[in-house]
Amino acid sequence: MVKEYIEQNRAVMISTLQALLRIESVKGHPVHGGPFGIGPSRALDYVLDLASSYGLTTKNVDGYAGHVEYGEGEEYIAVVSHLDVVPAGDGWTYPPYDAEIHQDKVYARGAIDDKGPAMSTLWSLIALKATGIQPKKKIRLIFGLDEESDWKCMDYYFKHEPKPIAGFTPDASFPLIFAEKGLATLRIDVQADAESMAAQIVSFQGGERLNMVPAHASATVDCHSATAASEFALRIRKLAKDAQIRATVEIADCQVTVTVEGMSAHASRPNSGVNAITQLAQLLGSGTVSNSSMWRTIGAWDTTGKGLGIDSEDDETGPLTANLGMADLSNGAYHFFVNVRFPIRLTVDDLLQNAQSYLSDKWRVTLTEHLPSLYIDPTSPLVSTLMDVYQAYFDEDLEPKSTGGATYARAIPNAVAFGALMPGRPELAHQVDENWAIEDYLTCIEIYAEAMTRLANTL
Repeated sequence: MVKEYIEQNRAVMISTLQALLRIESVKGHPVHGGPFGIGPSRALDYVLDLASSYGLTTKNVDGYAGHVEYGEGEEYIAVVSHLDVVPAGDGWTYPPYDAEIHQDKVYARGAIDDKGPAMSTLWSLIALKATGIQPKKKIRLIFGLDEESDWKCMDYYFKHEPKPIAGFTPDASFPLIFAEKGLATLRIDVQADAESMAAQIVSFQGGERLNMVPAHASATVDCHSATAASEFALRIRKLAKDAQIRATVEIADCQVTVTVEGMSAHASRPNSGVNAITQLAQLLGSGTVSNSSMWRTIGAWDTTGKGLGIDSEDDETGPLTANLGMADLSNGAYHFFVNVRFPIRLTVDDLLQNAQSYLSDKWRVTLTEHLPSLYIDPTSPLVSTLMDVYQAYFDEDLEPKSTGGATYARAIPNAVAFGALMPGRPELAHQVDENWAIEDYLTCIEIYAEAMTRLANTL
Protein backbone atom coordinates (compact mmCIF):
# COMPACT_ATOMS: atom_id res chain seq x y z
CA MET A 1 0.00 0.00 0.00
CA VAL A 2 2.83 2.38 0.81
CA LYS A 3 4.47 1.74 -2.55
CA GLU A 4 1.21 2.59 -4.35
CA TYR A 5 0.81 5.73 -2.24
CA ILE A 6 4.30 6.85 -3.25
CA GLU A 7 3.53 6.37 -6.94
CA GLN A 8 0.30 8.34 -6.62
CA ASN A 9 1.98 11.22 -4.77
CA ARG A 10 5.33 11.26 -6.53
CA ALA A 11 5.02 14.82 -7.84
CA VAL A 12 4.21 16.44 -4.50
CA MET A 13 6.89 14.41 -2.75
CA ILE A 14 9.47 15.82 -5.15
CA SER A 15 8.18 19.39 -5.07
CA THR A 16 8.17 19.50 -1.26
CA LEU A 17 11.72 18.16 -1.20
CA GLN A 18 12.77 20.97 -3.51
CA ALA A 19 10.96 23.54 -1.38
CA LEU A 20 12.81 22.44 1.76
CA LEU A 21 16.18 22.40 -0.02
CA ARG A 22 15.62 25.96 -1.23
CA ILE A 23 15.71 27.20 2.36
CA GLU A 24 19.29 28.24 3.17
CA SER A 25 19.38 26.65 6.61
CA VAL A 26 22.98 27.46 7.58
CA LYS A 27 23.37 28.31 11.27
CA GLY A 28 23.21 32.07 11.84
CA HIS A 29 22.68 34.70 14.49
CA PRO A 30 19.81 34.00 16.90
CA VAL A 31 16.44 35.58 16.12
CA HIS A 32 13.18 35.60 18.04
CA GLY A 33 12.00 32.01 18.15
CA GLY A 34 15.07 30.83 16.25
CA PRO A 35 18.19 30.28 18.40
CA PHE A 36 20.15 29.04 15.38
CA GLY A 37 19.12 31.77 12.96
CA ILE A 38 16.37 32.45 10.48
CA GLY A 39 17.31 29.72 7.97
CA PRO A 40 17.07 26.69 10.31
CA SER A 41 13.94 28.20 11.87
CA ARG A 42 12.24 28.48 8.47
CA ALA A 43 13.20 24.91 7.61
CA LEU A 44 11.63 23.60 10.82
CA ASP A 45 8.48 25.64 10.29
CA TYR A 46 8.16 24.27 6.76
CA VAL A 47 8.45 20.64 7.86
CA LEU A 48 6.05 21.02 10.79
CA ASP A 49 3.48 22.90 8.69
CA LEU A 50 3.63 20.23 5.99
CA ALA A 51 3.15 17.46 8.55
CA SER A 52 0.27 19.29 10.19
CA SER A 53 -1.47 19.71 6.83
CA TYR A 54 -1.62 15.90 6.58
CA GLY A 55 -3.14 15.52 10.03
CA LEU A 56 -0.01 14.53 11.95
CA THR A 57 0.68 15.80 15.48
CA THR A 58 3.52 18.34 15.62
CA LYS A 59 5.45 20.30 18.22
CA ASN A 60 8.03 23.08 18.01
CA VAL A 61 10.25 22.94 21.11
CA ASP A 62 11.15 26.61 21.49
CA GLY A 63 12.86 26.76 18.11
CA TYR A 64 15.63 24.35 19.15
CA ALA A 65 14.07 21.30 17.53
CA GLY A 66 10.67 19.91 16.69
CA HIS A 67 8.85 16.66 16.23
CA VAL A 68 6.10 14.97 14.25
CA GLU A 69 4.39 11.88 15.59
CA TYR A 70 1.87 9.19 14.74
CA GLY A 71 0.41 6.47 16.92
CA GLU A 72 -0.50 6.04 20.57
CA GLY A 73 1.22 5.25 23.85
CA GLU A 74 3.90 6.67 26.11
CA GLU A 75 6.85 4.73 24.68
CA TYR A 76 7.98 5.68 21.22
CA ILE A 77 10.37 4.81 18.42
CA ALA A 78 12.37 7.80 17.20
CA VAL A 79 13.79 8.75 13.83
CA VAL A 80 16.16 11.67 14.34
CA SER A 81 17.40 13.83 11.48
CA HIS A 82 18.63 17.39 11.03
CA LEU A 83 17.59 20.35 8.92
CA ASP A 84 20.68 22.54 9.26
CA VAL A 85 23.41 22.44 6.61
CA VAL A 86 27.03 23.47 6.25
CA PRO A 87 27.89 26.49 4.05
CA ALA A 88 27.62 25.75 0.34
CA GLY A 89 31.01 27.10 -0.69
CA ASP A 90 31.94 28.02 -4.26
CA GLY A 91 32.26 26.19 -7.55
CA TRP A 92 28.82 24.62 -7.91
CA THR A 93 27.60 23.59 -11.34
CA TYR A 94 24.04 24.53 -10.34
CA PRO A 95 23.05 27.06 -7.66
CA PRO A 96 23.26 25.30 -4.28
CA TYR A 97 19.86 26.54 -3.06
CA ASP A 98 17.83 26.29 -6.26
CA ALA A 99 17.28 22.52 -5.91
CA GLU A 100 17.39 22.02 -9.67
CA ILE A 101 16.86 18.54 -11.07
CA HIS A 102 19.33 17.31 -13.69
CA GLN A 103 19.80 13.74 -14.87
CA ASP A 104 17.12 12.69 -12.34
CA LYS A 105 19.14 14.06 -9.41
CA VAL A 106 18.31 17.04 -7.22
CA TYR A 107 21.31 19.33 -6.71
CA ALA A 108 21.41 21.29 -3.47
CA ARG A 109 23.27 21.73 -0.22
CA GLY A 110 21.52 19.34 2.15
CA ALA A 111 20.25 17.00 -0.56
CA ILE A 112 21.83 13.96 1.12
CA ASP A 113 22.99 15.58 4.38
CA ASP A 114 20.41 15.64 5.80
CA LYS A 115 17.33 17.51 4.56
CA GLY A 116 16.62 15.04 1.78
CA PRO A 117 16.59 12.01 4.09
CA ALA A 118 14.65 14.02 6.69
CA MET A 119 11.96 14.74 4.11
CA SER A 120 11.86 11.07 3.13
CA THR A 121 11.09 10.09 6.74
CA LEU A 122 8.30 12.66 6.91
CA TRP A 123 6.66 11.26 3.79
CA SER A 124 7.08 7.76 5.25
CA LEU A 125 5.04 8.77 8.26
CA ILE A 126 2.46 10.56 6.11
CA ALA A 127 2.15 7.40 4.01
CA LEU A 128 1.63 5.18 7.08
CA LYS A 129 -1.20 7.39 8.28
CA ALA A 130 -2.77 7.76 4.83
CA THR A 131 -2.80 4.00 4.23
CA GLY A 132 -4.23 3.23 7.66
CA ILE A 133 -1.25 1.30 9.04
CA GLN A 134 -1.43 1.39 12.85
CA PRO A 135 1.89 0.80 14.67
CA LYS A 136 1.83 -0.81 18.13
CA LYS A 137 4.04 1.95 19.51
CA LYS A 138 4.13 5.63 18.72
CA ILE A 139 6.56 6.78 16.04
CA ARG A 140 8.15 10.19 16.46
CA LEU A 141 10.28 12.05 13.92
CA ILE A 142 12.62 14.49 15.66
CA PHE A 143 14.16 17.31 13.61
CA GLY A 144 17.27 19.01 14.99
CA LEU A 145 18.73 22.32 13.85
CA ASP A 146 22.32 22.35 15.17
CA GLU A 147 23.79 19.01 14.14
CA GLU A 148 26.51 20.54 11.98
CA SER A 149 27.80 22.62 14.89
CA ASP A 150 27.30 21.99 18.61
CA TRP A 151 24.25 19.71 19.00
CA LYS A 152 22.64 22.26 21.34
CA CYS A 153 19.34 21.37 19.69
CA MET A 154 19.42 17.83 21.10
CA ASP A 155 20.64 18.97 24.52
CA TYR A 156 17.69 21.34 24.80
CA TYR A 157 15.12 19.01 23.28
CA PHE A 158 15.78 16.12 25.64
CA LYS A 159 15.71 18.39 28.67
CA HIS A 160 12.06 18.97 27.79
CA GLU A 161 11.02 15.72 26.13
CA PRO A 162 11.34 12.03 27.17
CA LYS A 163 13.82 9.86 25.32
CA PRO A 164 12.69 7.02 23.03
CA ILE A 165 13.21 3.32 23.66
CA ALA A 166 15.11 2.97 20.36
CA GLY A 167 15.47 4.47 16.93
CA PHE A 168 17.66 5.38 14.02
CA THR A 169 18.95 8.33 12.08
CA PRO A 170 18.92 8.52 8.25
CA ASP A 171 22.25 10.35 8.17
CA ALA A 172 24.85 7.89 6.91
CA SER A 173 24.67 4.96 4.49
CA PHE A 174 23.08 1.56 4.00
CA PRO A 175 23.12 -1.09 5.18
CA LEU A 176 23.65 0.16 8.74
CA ILE A 177 26.20 1.80 11.04
CA PHE A 178 26.60 -0.05 14.35
CA ALA A 179 29.71 1.77 15.58
CA GLU A 180 30.88 5.38 15.38
CA LYS A 181 34.34 6.59 16.29
CA GLY A 182 34.89 8.98 19.15
CA LEU A 183 35.03 12.60 18.08
CA ALA A 184 37.27 15.31 19.49
CA THR A 185 38.45 18.73 18.43
CA LEU A 186 41.96 19.66 19.46
CA ARG A 187 42.88 23.33 19.64
CA ILE A 188 46.57 23.93 19.14
CA ASP A 189 47.97 27.38 19.96
CA VAL A 190 51.40 28.71 18.95
CA GLN A 191 52.67 32.19 19.77
CA ALA A 192 53.48 34.31 16.70
CA ASP A 193 57.15 35.19 16.29
CA ALA A 194 56.90 38.98 16.32
CA GLU A 195 60.66 39.50 16.74
CA SER A 196 61.69 37.70 13.59
CA MET A 197 63.64 39.68 11.00
CA ALA A 198 62.29 37.34 8.33
CA ALA A 199 59.24 38.11 6.25
CA GLN A 200 56.40 38.60 8.73
CA ILE A 201 52.99 36.92 8.52
CA VAL A 202 50.51 39.72 9.25
CA SER A 203 47.26 37.85 8.61
CA PHE A 204 46.24 34.23 8.22
CA GLN A 205 42.93 32.41 8.02
CA GLY A 206 41.62 29.10 6.69
CA GLY A 207 38.49 26.99 6.77
CA GLU A 208 34.82 27.57 7.56
CA ARG A 209 33.70 24.61 9.66
CA LEU A 210 35.49 22.04 11.80
CA ASN A 211 33.65 19.19 10.12
CA MET A 212 34.70 20.20 6.61
CA VAL A 213 38.01 19.81 4.82
CA PRO A 214 38.95 23.48 4.25
CA ALA A 215 38.65 24.59 0.64
CA HIS A 216 40.27 28.01 1.20
CA ALA A 217 43.24 29.39 3.13
CA SER A 218 45.01 32.72 2.86
CA ALA A 219 48.02 34.49 4.38
CA THR A 220 49.47 37.95 3.91
CA VAL A 221 53.25 38.30 4.29
CA ASP A 222 55.11 41.55 4.92
CA CYS A 223 58.42 41.20 3.09
CA HIS A 224 59.73 44.61 4.29
CA SER A 225 60.52 45.87 0.78
CA ALA A 226 59.01 45.83 -2.70
CA THR A 227 62.03 43.99 -4.09
CA ALA A 228 61.83 41.28 -1.45
CA ALA A 229 58.08 40.99 -2.05
CA SER A 230 58.62 40.42 -5.76
CA GLU A 231 61.23 37.75 -5.09
CA PHE A 232 59.04 36.06 -2.49
CA ALA A 233 56.04 36.01 -4.83
CA LEU A 234 58.09 34.52 -7.64
CA ARG A 235 59.38 31.75 -5.38
CA ILE A 236 55.90 30.90 -4.04
CA ARG A 237 54.44 30.75 -7.56
CA LYS A 238 57.14 28.31 -8.64
CA LEU A 239 56.73 26.17 -5.54
CA ALA A 240 52.97 26.02 -6.04
CA LYS A 241 53.34 25.06 -9.68
CA ASP A 242 55.88 22.34 -8.89
CA ALA A 243 53.71 20.92 -6.10
CA GLN A 244 50.50 21.27 -8.17
CA ILE A 245 48.94 23.49 -5.52
CA ARG A 246 46.20 25.83 -6.74
CA ALA A 247 47.48 29.14 -5.41
CA THR A 248 46.89 32.80 -6.22
CA VAL A 249 49.72 35.21 -5.38
CA GLU A 250 49.12 38.96 -5.25
CA ILE A 251 51.58 41.78 -4.50
CA ALA A 252 50.72 45.14 -2.90
CA ASP A 253 53.83 47.25 -2.20
CA CYS A 254 55.93 45.18 0.19
CA GLN A 255 53.19 42.69 1.05
CA VAL A 256 52.31 39.42 -0.64
CA THR A 257 48.97 37.64 -0.21
CA VAL A 258 48.92 33.92 -0.93
CA THR A 259 45.54 32.21 -1.31
CA VAL A 260 45.23 28.46 -1.75
CA GLU A 261 42.19 26.68 -3.15
CA GLY A 262 41.64 23.12 -1.96
CA MET A 263 38.57 20.89 -2.19
CA SER A 264 35.94 20.50 0.53
CA ALA A 265 34.78 17.15 1.89
CA HIS A 266 33.29 15.78 5.08
CA ALA A 267 35.80 15.71 7.92
CA SER A 268 35.08 12.03 8.56
CA ARG A 269 36.52 11.30 5.10
CA PRO A 270 39.38 13.81 4.89
CA ASN A 271 41.18 11.81 2.20
CA SER A 272 38.39 12.66 -0.24
CA GLY A 273 39.21 16.39 -0.03
CA VAL A 274 42.22 18.63 -0.49
CA ASN A 275 43.22 20.57 2.63
CA ALA A 276 43.96 24.19 1.71
CA ILE A 277 45.47 24.99 5.13
CA THR A 278 48.14 22.29 5.01
CA GLN A 279 48.95 23.16 1.41
CA LEU A 280 49.39 26.82 2.33
CA ALA A 281 51.61 25.74 5.22
CA GLN A 282 53.77 23.77 2.79
CA LEU A 283 54.32 26.91 0.72
CA LEU A 284 55.05 29.13 3.70
CA GLY A 285 57.34 26.59 5.36
CA SER A 286 59.54 26.38 2.29
CA GLY A 287 60.75 29.97 2.64
CA THR A 288 62.15 32.31 5.25
CA VAL A 289 59.07 33.59 7.04
CA SER A 290 58.17 34.09 10.68
CA ASN A 291 57.38 30.82 12.50
CA SER A 292 58.89 28.91 9.58
CA SER A 293 59.45 25.73 11.63
CA MET A 294 55.80 25.81 12.68
CA TRP A 295 54.70 26.01 9.05
CA ARG A 296 56.89 23.05 8.14
CA THR A 297 55.32 21.02 10.93
CA ILE A 298 51.78 21.96 9.89
CA GLY A 299 52.58 21.23 6.26
CA ALA A 300 53.51 17.67 7.21
CA TRP A 301 50.22 16.94 8.98
CA ASP A 302 48.25 14.27 7.18
CA THR A 303 44.84 12.67 7.63
CA THR A 304 46.17 9.77 9.77
CA GLY A 305 47.21 11.98 12.69
CA LYS A 306 50.79 10.72 12.48
CA GLY A 307 52.14 14.28 12.36
CA LEU A 308 50.49 14.84 15.74
CA GLY A 309 51.60 11.55 17.25
CA ILE A 310 48.01 10.30 17.57
CA ASP A 311 47.69 7.74 14.77
CA SER A 312 46.02 4.50 15.89
CA GLU A 313 43.38 1.95 14.86
CA ASP A 314 41.28 -0.94 16.13
CA ASP A 315 39.39 -3.87 14.63
CA GLU A 316 35.90 -2.44 15.20
CA THR A 317 36.25 1.04 13.76
CA GLY A 318 39.54 1.06 11.85
CA PRO A 319 42.10 3.87 11.72
CA LEU A 320 41.95 7.31 13.28
CA THR A 321 41.39 10.26 10.94
CA ALA A 322 42.40 13.87 11.49
CA ASN A 323 41.22 16.99 9.70
CA LEU A 324 42.80 20.42 10.21
CA GLY A 325 39.47 22.16 9.67
CA MET A 326 40.04 25.76 10.75
CA ALA A 327 42.95 28.03 11.60
CA ASP A 328 43.69 31.72 12.11
CA LEU A 329 46.11 34.30 13.46
CA SER A 330 44.67 36.53 16.18
CA ASN A 331 45.79 38.29 19.35
CA GLY A 332 49.43 37.47 18.69
CA ALA A 333 48.97 33.71 18.34
CA TYR A 334 48.16 31.05 15.77
CA HIS A 335 45.19 28.81 16.48
CA PHE A 336 44.73 25.48 14.73
CA PHE A 337 41.61 23.33 15.17
CA VAL A 338 41.95 19.63 14.35
CA ASN A 339 38.82 17.50 14.09
CA VAL A 340 39.75 13.94 15.11
CA ARG A 341 37.69 10.77 14.65
CA PHE A 342 39.35 8.14 16.86
CA PRO A 343 38.86 4.37 17.35
CA ILE A 344 36.57 3.25 20.15
CA ARG A 345 39.47 1.57 22.01
CA LEU A 346 41.29 4.91 22.41
CA THR A 347 40.27 7.36 25.14
CA VAL A 348 40.09 11.09 24.65
CA ASP A 349 42.58 11.55 27.50
CA ASP A 350 45.08 9.35 25.66
CA LEU A 351 44.51 11.40 22.53
CA LEU A 352 45.20 14.70 24.27
CA GLN A 353 48.25 13.42 26.12
CA ASN A 354 49.77 11.84 23.00
CA ALA A 355 49.41 15.06 21.00
CA GLN A 356 50.90 17.29 23.69
CA SER A 357 53.85 15.00 24.35
CA TYR A 358 54.60 14.69 20.64
CA LEU A 359 54.62 18.42 19.88
CA SER A 360 57.08 21.06 21.06
CA ASP A 361 56.58 22.58 24.52
CA LYS A 362 55.90 25.86 22.70
CA TRP A 363 52.67 24.34 21.33
CA ARG A 364 49.67 24.27 23.67
CA VAL A 365 47.08 21.55 23.06
CA THR A 366 43.59 21.75 24.58
CA LEU A 367 40.31 19.92 24.05
CA THR A 368 37.40 22.06 22.82
CA GLU A 369 34.85 19.40 21.85
CA HIS A 370 34.27 15.73 22.58
CA LEU A 371 31.60 13.18 21.66
CA PRO A 372 31.95 9.66 23.05
CA SER A 373 32.03 6.77 20.62
CA LEU A 374 28.97 4.65 19.84
CA TYR A 375 28.75 0.87 19.76
CA ILE A 376 25.58 -1.21 19.35
CA ASP A 377 25.86 -5.01 19.41
CA PRO A 378 25.45 -6.21 15.79
CA THR A 379 23.32 -9.12 17.07
CA SER A 380 20.86 -6.85 18.94
CA PRO A 381 17.13 -6.84 18.05
CA LEU A 382 17.48 -3.29 16.73
CA VAL A 383 20.26 -4.14 14.30
CA SER A 384 18.67 -7.47 13.32
CA THR A 385 15.33 -5.82 12.54
CA LEU A 386 16.83 -3.06 10.42
CA MET A 387 19.12 -5.48 8.59
CA ASP A 388 16.06 -7.59 7.72
CA VAL A 389 14.49 -4.47 6.21
CA TYR A 390 17.67 -3.68 4.29
CA GLN A 391 17.95 -7.20 2.88
CA ALA A 392 14.36 -7.07 1.66
CA TYR A 393 15.23 -4.13 -0.63
CA PHE A 394 18.82 -4.72 -1.74
CA ASP A 395 20.63 -7.52 -3.52
CA GLU A 396 24.02 -6.54 -2.10
CA ASP A 397 24.90 -8.86 0.78
CA LEU A 398 26.64 -6.25 2.91
CA GLU A 399 27.42 -6.37 6.62
CA PRO A 400 26.81 -3.65 9.23
CA LYS A 401 29.75 -1.30 9.37
CA SER A 402 31.44 1.44 11.39
CA THR A 403 32.05 5.07 10.51
CA GLY A 404 34.05 8.12 11.46
CA GLY A 405 30.91 10.22 11.17
CA ALA A 406 29.09 11.55 14.21
CA THR A 407 25.35 11.10 13.88
CA TYR A 408 22.33 11.72 16.06
CA ALA A 409 22.37 8.02 16.93
CA ARG A 410 24.56 9.14 19.83
CA ALA A 411 21.82 11.44 21.10
CA ILE A 412 19.31 8.71 21.98
CA PRO A 413 19.53 5.24 23.55
CA ASN A 414 19.66 2.07 21.46
CA ALA A 415 20.08 3.77 18.08
CA VAL A 416 22.07 3.39 14.87
CA ALA A 417 22.44 5.17 11.56
CA PHE A 418 20.36 3.52 8.82
CA GLY A 419 20.84 4.98 5.32
CA ALA A 420 20.15 7.10 3.45
CA LEU A 421 23.07 6.77 0.99
CA MET A 422 22.51 3.76 -1.25
CA PRO A 423 25.22 1.11 -1.75
CA GLY A 424 27.64 2.06 -4.50
CA ARG A 425 26.65 5.73 -4.61
CA PRO A 426 29.38 8.40 -4.23
CA GLU A 427 29.57 10.18 -0.89
CA LEU A 428 28.81 13.86 -1.56
CA ALA A 429 27.99 15.26 1.89
CA HIS A 430 29.71 18.62 2.47
CA GLN A 431 31.03 18.61 -1.08
CA VAL A 432 30.45 20.87 -4.06
CA ASP A 433 27.55 19.69 -6.26
CA GLU A 434 25.95 17.64 -3.46
CA ASN A 435 23.01 15.79 -4.97
CA TRP A 436 20.61 12.89 -4.45
CA ALA A 437 18.94 10.69 -7.03
CA ILE A 438 15.19 11.18 -7.08
CA GLU A 439 14.56 7.43 -7.28
CA ASP A 440 16.74 6.88 -4.20
CA TYR A 441 14.71 9.49 -2.34
CA LEU A 442 11.45 7.78 -3.22
CA THR A 443 12.84 4.35 -2.39
CA CYS A 444 13.90 5.62 1.03
CA ILE A 445 10.34 6.69 1.73
CA GLU A 446 9.24 3.08 1.27
CA ILE A 447 12.19 1.64 3.21
CA TYR A 448 11.74 3.96 6.16
CA ALA A 449 8.00 3.34 6.34
CA GLU A 450 8.76 -0.37 6.66
CA ALA A 451 11.59 0.19 9.16
CA MET A 452 9.49 2.43 11.41
CA THR A 453 6.61 -0.05 11.39
CA ARG A 454 8.77 -3.07 12.19
CA LEU A 455 10.58 -1.33 15.03
CA ALA A 456 7.33 -0.03 16.52
CA ASN A 457 5.77 -3.50 16.33
CA THR A 458 8.71 -5.62 17.56
CA LEU A 459 10.79 -3.67 20.11
